[in-house]
Amino acid sequence: MTYQEQPSEEEKIQFLKILVDFSKSDNFLSPEEVFYIKQVASSAGISDEIYDEIIKDHSDLHIDFPKSEQERMSMLYYLLFLMKIDKNVDPNEEKLIYHYGFKLGFSESMLREMIHLIKSKVDQKIPPADMLSIIKKYLN
Repeated sequence: MTYQEQPSEEEKIQFLKILVDFSKSDNFLSPEEVFYIKQVASSAGISDEIYDEIIKDHSDLHIDFPKSEQERMSMLYYLLFLMKIDKNVDPNEEKLIYHYGFKLGFSESMLREMIHLIKSKVDQKIPPADMLSIIKKYLN
């Protein structure tokens, strides 16, 4: 068994800033997006005060992207589901998936397939096996 270091408070805050930046890319923060980000913040142990600050202003967006594959995949997963949460996949959101996806070290082909999957199931649950088949194709 190996020990994996838990993300620091600052890393969690940076991740939330990415989610907020992403959700505001279409110039609209839907109630579904706010709820989703709030749930992520709560599960990460981020206080309501910090969450409110991030939602109101996140202009100092400096990000140190995670190094571990598991953390990078988690970040991509949250971004993809945030893109889907308001049932509207905006072209700006797609661009940001590519932007952050590249910075996280994922290929354009994999990101394209993930975006296509999200768009094809925007009103449905996405079977985990569908996402895993894409991931396995590119990461093995």
